[in-house]
Amino acid sequence: MACGRSDASPVGRQGEVKDLTAAVGWISREPVRVTTDTAEATGQGVMEAQRRTGTMSYTLKKNDRMILVTRYEEDVYFAMLNVPGVSFGTHYSLSRSEVPAGSYLDVDPNDPGGARRLVDAVVSVQSDGEQAATGKRRLAGAVDLTATWYADEDLCRKFGDKARAIPFNATVDDQGRLVEFVIELRALASEMGDARTNWAALGVPTNPKRPARSQPAGDVRSLLEAFES
Repeated sequence: MACGRSDASPVGRQGEVKDLTAAVGWISREPVRVTTDTAEATGQGVMEAQRRTGTMSYTLKKNDRMILVTRYEEDVYFAMLNVPGVSFGTHYSLSRSEVPAGSYLDVDPNDPGGARRLVDAVVSVQSDGEQAATGKRRLAGAVDLTATWYADEDLCRKFGDKARAIPFNATVDDQGRLVEFVIELRALASEMGDARTNWAALGVPTNPKRPARSQPAGDVRSLLEAFES
């Protein structure tokens, strides 16, 4: 089967989706720190939608390879560490339009950490109530994985429609801001674990720099394959 959401229309989405949609808005209005953690890699960085800039670094858990990504308006720069045959001092560049969707290079300051894409993929949600001590709220429900970057053709073929309703939980802070989103990928296979993304207000503007020197990425997919191998 091909990946692709079967119910892209919000009609039929159940529960407190409006609350979750409202909670995600702040992420594209303020400079934010983004952290991610999956079975494959950890990531961290800062992004600012207003300036169309962002930086992220990812480290693969299996071999400690690292990729450093800078998005500057419509240009993307990256360097890799611990990848055989690739010098860490080499910065590659490419246009945003050339970035493979869902790859480690897919840094989008307009949607830091993919917050809005995740919320748009939610098919049902309900509140577990407010924590009296912190004022935080926990939301839980199901997300259509095929509408996110976590799904590819192989995953869709392997799991079929099961991938269209994967459990998630999210945390909204005492100011009504989405600060955590966790997809329970282990519902598909235990070794997939959970995919966790956190957002925190940075409080100060970001200040990314274009690398002083870079070379065209060329066959960017081969470079990404070398990084992930």
